[in-house]
Amino acid sequence: MDNMAEAIKIAGSVLMFVIGLSVAILSYSQVRETADIILDYRDRETMYIDSSLYYEATENNALKLERTVGLETIVPAIYRAYLENYKIVFDGLGSEPIYTIKKNVGPDIQKYDLDLEPNTGTDDENVSLANDTDKAEFLRGILYKKFDIGKNENDFESKFGVKLPSDGLYNRLKNLIENQNKVIKEYLGVYYQDDKADVPDVNKTEKRIITYKIQ
Repeated sequence: MDNMAEAIKIAGSVLMFVIGLSVAILSYSQVRETADIILDYRDRETMYIDSSLYYEATENNALKLERTVGLETIVPAIYRAYLENYKIVFDGLGSEPIYTIKKNVGPDIQKYDLDLEPNTGTDDENVSLANDTDKAEFLRGILYKKFDIGKNENDFESKFGVKLPSDGLYNRLKNLIENQNKVIKEYLGVYYQDDKADVPDVNKTEKRIITYKIQ
């Protein structure tokens, strides 16, 4: 009698294991199917073009490869630029840049792009951001003109060596879309950092670039 009860328990355990395994396999299959759908959707929504076509405006190239976007797309892309190896360019933003790098020697540099690539010593320099805390603080400043507790705009500009425009990038883009009826087109592409003829492509760092053309 005891052996029969024990056998029933073992059979019940095996049955529960088989049911659990079946549910896990089914769930995995559904998750994989969902992931495939998401990836397929992303691939259909995302258009990559070679960087050589970026600023051309003929019928046969860049202007055909575009999509209209809003702030709900642009802001996350800006944050991704500072987490990944991206460069974001704003074309048609207006007379004021996103920010201006103040130089001790030579003219100040007006920036219409966001890039984490280290300073090269050329005119196309970027702000040095040592860690994620600095990245978050810098983004809050240029996007919303919001600063850490106990700090103001002067503290921010002194820390990062920049001059901010009259309003944050978020409000400026919002005004262009809502009050000036501007449309923002997104163009995506790829290029190589420090693209020198004598360096093999395999040794170059590939970088994605997103251009937002305001028109």
